[in-house]
Amino acid sequence: MDTPIIAQYYRETEPEKRKELLEQAIASGEDQEANKIRKEIWEARYKGTTNEGGIADGYLKFWMALEFNRNAGHKVFGSGRAQKEIRKELDDVKFREIRAKSALHEELLHRECQHLVRFYMDLCEKDKNYNSVLCGLITIKKDSAKAKLQRDIYETAILLPQEIGLEEDLDLLTKAAREMYELQFPGEILPE
Repeated sequence: MDTPIIAQYYRETEPEKRKELLEQAIASGEDQEANKIRKEIWEARYKGTTNEGGIADGYLKFWMALEFNRNAGHKVFGSGRAQKEIRKELDDVKFREIRAKSALHEELLHRECQHLVRFYMDLCEKDKNYNSVLCGLITIKKDSAKAKLQRDIYETAILLPQEIGLEEDLDLLTKAAREMYELQFPGEILPE
């Protein structure tokens, strides 16, 4: 059961605000072991800077690498290149290193994957270009936007890992994608 501060931490999308909430939780002395791990994950996720000087989200960069490689399984040598690029992004955010430390590390990494998928879904829902056709001039219907989001999540987090042989490396993300999709769209299940 999350404390109110940690619950807010997992709802927040701004890196600076997430850090402030985490520092509040650490200062309060609550759940010290888990908060120490959350800090380790936060530092691995938000270690770079954007061109505008903000904090870069390494997990979002990792997700975009998955998106970019969605069709890699259908190309000659595509799987090998995709595996290499995706593992590089995983290592850049210390995903596999952190996961291997303990069951609690893995559980909190799963929570961070849930946060990533929820954040991605929110970005897609709010992005006018994502939900439009003809260079952003015509907005697609809500059902079409939902189908597009469902297809994107399925192809990126479920199908791609299977096609390029990274099911084990990406199983936390796949599980998180299913959970967040079903939470967003109750009663709807992504295909296997």
